[in-house]
Amino acid sequence: MNQGQSSVPHAAEASALGFLYQSFYALRSLVMLTTDEAAVVVERLDDIELKADGQTLLYQLKHSISAKPPAITLRARPIWRTIKVWIDALPTLNLADARLHLVAVGAIPTDSPLRALTDDTADRADLIAAMIQEASRVLEAQESAANAGAPLPYGDRVDGCRAFLALSDVERANLLRRAAIRPNSPTVAEIEKEIAGCFHLVLPEYRAAVAKRLVEWWDRQVVYSLCGKRDRAISRAELQSQIMEIVADLEQEKLAPDFETRAPPDDYQPDGMLARQIELVKGKPFDLCRAIREEWKAREQRGRWAADNPAMRAKITAYDHVLREHWFDRHEEMVDACAGLAPDGKCQSGLALLRWTHNEAPTAVQPIGVGWAAPYYIRGSYQVLAINLEVGWHPDYRSLLGDNR
Repeated sequence: MNQGQSSVPHAAEASALGFLYQSFYALRSLVMLTTDEAAVVVERLDDIELKADGQTLLYQLKHSISAKPPAITLRARPIWRTIKVWIDALPTLNLADARLHLVAVGAIPTDSPLRALTDDTADRADLIAAMIQEASRVLEAQESAANAGAPLPYGDRVDGCRAFLALSDVERANLLRRAAIRPNSPTVAEIEKEIAGCFHLVLPEYRAAVAKRLVEWWDRQVVYSLCGKRDRAISRAELQSQIMEIVADLEQEKLAPDFETRAPPDDYQPDGMLARQIELVKGKPFDLCRAIREEWKAREQRGRWAADNPAMRAKITAYDHVLREHWFDRHEEMVDACAGLAPDGKCQSGLALLRWTHNEAPTAVQPIGVGWAAPYYIRGSYQVLAINLEVGWHPDYRSLLGDNR
């Protein structure tokens, strides 16, 4: 693979992690607040927009997947791109009630004038002078290149430099007085653990599980907010309510339906036995489609429970026994009723049993846990068992499929 090809997956990975970082950092910001009247919006005025105590806090996030993240300097592209974003937002802000943050996983060199932005009380005069000098250097380099007919340098930062120089002295001072840099910030891989550490009132053994479930809930809320399926702002009250619900579920050992609103990936291919079982009773395309969907949900759920709590393996196995008993009683009756029937009659009876697992079993069979009401687990677990030939739909499925693994 050539260098150009290898950069594409890297760029896509960095972009995906960058969006995840926005989502995770927004959650972290809301979790760490102590005020109840707060809400956060992702991707509106800035990467993150936080409303708290009558203030608007804007966050520009600069994530890096490098083992050694790049340093934050006045010649770094993120600085000037951030400056441009902030200047563009000024007409919509009351700057006196706003705080502007640049969050980066990299460090600031000890001799950089940008260190003034790590201290709210530090004087910004030297920083402003250094920024004017750097912005002027960039514009002069562009002008010289243009006059020489050469490619224009610094295309990734010139807009920010030009916008900064266009401000008056007072506007520059006011802008940087409300600005701050947060270097050495946690990476996307570290934030979930940091969030878990904030739950001081949650029992230690529950903290990681609470953080994991909370992140999954949060990611859905962020996506829904961007798609217009919910309000753009996610309030701290919603967050607190969700945390309480998760903790209560864990304390009661209540199982969470993690995959109720999810769908299999487009490239998901189930075990071929699932389709053969359905073909054997002449199932329709919709029978196969929903069987694949529910089998994926149940398989993922079983894996999630077992990974989170190894003791769940025994509970899953025991519940499979319950499912097989309910199936066995109906299958035995069907086998007896189908004695002497033509092949089409046997197929019709088997198809009815298959559809029983989808339409009636979720309410006929006791749930796996207290409060469990998501039908996909029973529906999909029957398909998992069918793949393993522990259950089947056709009266003669064992003899017809037993050697067809």
